[in-house]
This record gives sequence, C-alpha cells and structure tokens, in this order.
Amino acid sequence: MSIGPGTRLGQYEVQDFIGQGAMGLVYRAYHPHLQRTGAVKVMQALAPDPDAVARFRHEAQAIAQMRHPNIVNVYDFGEYEGTPYMIVEYVPGGSLSTRLAQGLLDHATVLKYLQGIGAGLDYAHAHGVVHRDVKPANVLLTAEDAPVLADFGLAKLMQGSSLKSMTGVTTGTPAYMAPEQVTGSSVGPAADRYSLATIAYEMVTGVIPFDGEALMELLYAQVHRYPDPPSVRRPGLGPSVDAVVMRGLAKNPADRWESCAAFVGALGASLSEGATVASRTVVMAPPPLPIPPPPSYGGATAVMAPVAPVAPAPPPLVPIATPVTYGQASYPVTQKSSRAGLYALIAAAVVVMLLIAVFVGLAIARQGVTLTLSASTVVPGDSLVVTATHVPAGQSGEIEVSEVAHTFPFLADSAGNVTAAVTVPRDTAVGDHVLKICWAGACHKQTTLHVVSRLAFVSPGIGSPAVTASAAATAPASGCPPVLVSVTAISVAKGFSVTFQCAAAGRFSISVVQQSRPHVVGYVTPSGARTWTTAVLQTPSGVVAGVEAHVVACDAALKCYASNAVTVGA
Repeated sequence: MSIGPGTRLGQYEVQDFIGQGAMGLVYRAYHPHLQRTGAVKVMQALAPDPDAVARFRHEAQAIAQMRHPNIVNVYDFGEYEGTPYMIVEYVPGGSLSTRLAQGLLDHATVLKYLQGIGAGLDYAHAHGVVHRDVKPANVLLTAEDAPVLADFGLAKLMQGSSLKSMTGVTTGTPAYMAPEQVTGSSVGPAADRYSLATIAYEMVTGVIPFDGEALMELLYAQVHRYPDPPSVRRPGLGPSVDAVVMRGLAKNPADRWESCAAFVGALGASLSEGATVASRTVVMAPPPLPIPPPPSYGGATAVMAPVAPVAPAPPPLVPIATPVTYGQASYPVTQKSSRAGLYALIAAAVVVMLLIAVFVGLAIARQGVTLTLSASTVVPGDSLVVTATHVPAGQSGEIEVSEVAHTFPFLADSAGNVTAAVTVPRDTAVGDHVLKICWAGACHKQTTLHVVSRLAFVSPGIGSPAVTASAAATAPASGCPPVLVSVTAISVAKGFSVTFQCAAAGRFSISVVQQSRPHVVGYVTPSGARTWTTAVLQTPSGVVAGVEAHVVACDAALKCYASNAVTVGA
C-alpha cells in the first residue's frame, strides 16, 4: 500500500515520500493549523488483524505519554485502510548511523551522544517502557546535533505478529541485540543498556563488536562469545575503558551497569583518565645540586660571590697558600644534630612501611589468590574476561597461556582485584591450555582453558557428536533420543534434503558447513513428527563439489545440531 501526496491522515496532510524502513514506509506530513511538520510511519510489517491492531494502539498510547528531549515525540496514531500508522516528530538532521559512517568521533562528541541516548533510555525505563531496538539507525540528530531516540517499542509490536518480511525486519538489528533477545528470554531495561554499550564500542573503536560475521555466526556470538576488548581495536584506549565497556556487554543482564547514566559516567571518567595520563608524560629537568652553607671564620660569615655556570678553569701554575684561621668550629653543631634526627625519622618510616608490606603480603597469602574465567571453553579468536582477587594492591603483572607466545598485562586496583581481557590468538592449538596469573617473577594461580575447534563448538549445550544417517535410522524405538539430523547427499546443482528425528515443531535455520565455513540456506519448520524430511533445498552458491560438507540446523534457542558429513556432488 502506498499513500500519495495530499492524503489526509487525521489532521495531517501527506507531502512526500521520505523512505522505507524495516517497519514500513515513511512519509513527510504537515499539520496546517499548527504549522508543524511530522513524519508518518505506516506499519506495513504489522499484520492487519484485530489483535495486532489492539496491541498497536495499547503500545502507541504508552509511547505517546513520554515527554523527554532525547525521545521523539508521538503526535498522533490511527489506521489507514486497515493499516496502522503513527505520526511522530520530524527530525531533519539525519541519523547517528550516517554520522558514524563519516569517520571516528572525538571523545567529547562520543560522550555527548551517549549522555543524550542514555538519558532518554533511563527516562523510558523509569516509565516502564523498553525500546528493544537501540541502534544508530534509530538515533536521529537534531539541527543542534542532539541525539533523539526514535521507534520506541516498535520492536515489541512485531512480536507474535506474522511478518511480511522477516528478513527486512531483522536486517541490521542482530549486531546490537542483547543475548536474552537472541534466545527469546525475558527482555528488560538491561537489554537496552547492552545495546547502548554496543554503540559505545562502535563509537570509540570505529567497528561493531562482532564485525564481519554472517547472520547465524553473529547470533551465536552474541550469546556465547566475548568480543575483542576496545583497546585491541584502538591501542590508544586504556584498560579502564576495556573494563567499563566489557561490563556493559556482559552476557548476564544482572552483571551489566545498573543504569545508562552509570555506564556513561564511568566511560567518561575512563576516557578522561587516559587523556590525563597522556598529558602528564613530560620530561623533567634534573634537580639542582645542593649548595653547602658558607663557612664562618671567627664569628664573621664570609660572603661568597655567585659561581657562573662555566667550565672549570685550569689550575694555577704557582701554588698560592691560603690563610686559615684556627679557632671555633666553622659549622654549628645544631645543624648536624637536626640532620641526624631527620635521617632517623626517615629510617623509621621505611621500616614501618616494610613491616606493613610484609603483613599485607602475609594476609593476602593466607586468603589465597582466586582466578576465574568468563568462559572456560573457547575457540581460537575468542575473547574472555579474566578476574582475580587477593592480588597485592596496585600490583602489575601478566597473564600467561601455555603454548601462546603473547602475554596479557594487568594492573590490580586498590582492593587487590584484577579484571583483564584476554584474546585467544587465532593460531592457538586445539586442546587444554594452562592460564596463569603472574607477578614479581612468579605465577601465583592457574586454571585450565579449553580451546576447541570452531566446528566442535557449533553445537552448544548438546554434547553429542554429529550422527550419521545409519545411526539415525537405527535409533531405539522406545523413547525419543535427542534431536538427530542427517543427510544422504548434497549436490551443487540438485540441492539436498534434511531428515529430522525427534525434532519439536518449530522453526530451524539451515546452514551447509564446508571447510569450517557456514553457508546460510534458510529456514524450515519440522512438523513435530518423530521423523520428518524437508523438501529439496537449494545448495548455497559458496559450496563446491568434491569437498566434504555437513548440515547444521539451529532452533530458536540457538541449540544447533550437526549432521553426518558427505562429499558434495556436482
């Protein structure tokens, strides 16, 4: 459905077509009595059934109640020929997505944008509204370059409705989705804060956390992997920036920042800290040598002429005798006494500090260093967060991984806690590795890090190997075993079919994996029967003949099941 210029929607008259978004078409409209321009969003992606329209009205009313300078105002909403529409504030300055495409932002601009976005989100959360689709394309910029959040709650309207274009609705969004959104779990304000941290990551590094990933890989990464810390992408960023952003990207919603304001405030402090450290790196001149007091002769003080800073003159050829007056000592005894007292105080202070250090070290030794990993099983190229406690306050050291040449530095805080991001090199050998935390020439705690291949990691939480077609056929008749997926052949020209056993009714994504690279096919929906076979599916263009491949099927909870391997035919 298209709307032509001059069409009246309530009190607004459509002027022209602006563009097409994930939810539908967008038009510019004008209210002649108020002399106000608005943007009309026609929700073509929303199914035109009574339940969907009622849900749209309820959500639109809640959104329209919000009034905040960083949230787009909703002017009106209704239906046109059975299709819901919403008229919102027209913001002519483009989007943050367009601004980011122009290049890296300076830190002041980054904080200005994040403060505005965060303020709008905190306000909405306080009023019980969750955005659910925070991303740069939904952040508009005013003429004064202030960020304004658009499309509040529209993602929720899409839930449970039959979408006309699922691909269109989800394009671009998974890169900013919180893990709980990907898995279909309960979504709250913490999901918006995860998306805000993702935008912050992109602002300070120039790239999204998981860039260059295919859709299925991206969704899997959002749930199971940690991105490279920001300092890996931009070496000028310090470890404090890493700690702030990585907490914002925590997989567990309870581990993230308690509010957007807290996150942005901590990020601002960490960016300022890095700038302060850089500005303090100066070359200091050596201190002047101490000048001894002038000697005293018979109670009279000799006045010494200032010495010019020139090279010393050669010694005279004829020695000259210097008269000396014998009598009372030249230097007062009280000065020696005061210096001796000062030295004694310094020595006592040093002894006390040493004793304190010894006692603190003994106390830490009694408590014992703890060492934990955010993920104990990873694939080469993954990042994880290493935390440790009971390390000496302010202690610097390194985290070592066996058979990995690279080490990862850390600096403990004043409480003896360590938070460090570790990226497993892509050439790390598969197997068990020992991860150690070391300082002062010794390693004080270690744990095991399991490194597996990417193919072995494609089936999270299943723990069973890929089954062959023959094994699937001989499955026990009593009781249903775990989901089994099998293929008899894969042909480049003729395609392939997939057989499911014991798969619940629901949608599965299908990919063909060849030489460790997944090729996305599409979606199928098993009927829930004990044995169910798909129609013939088209083999993706990247799959080549003569090389082994297998099929991976993933359900809505991102549990993935691998088939047997077959050699691809022509």
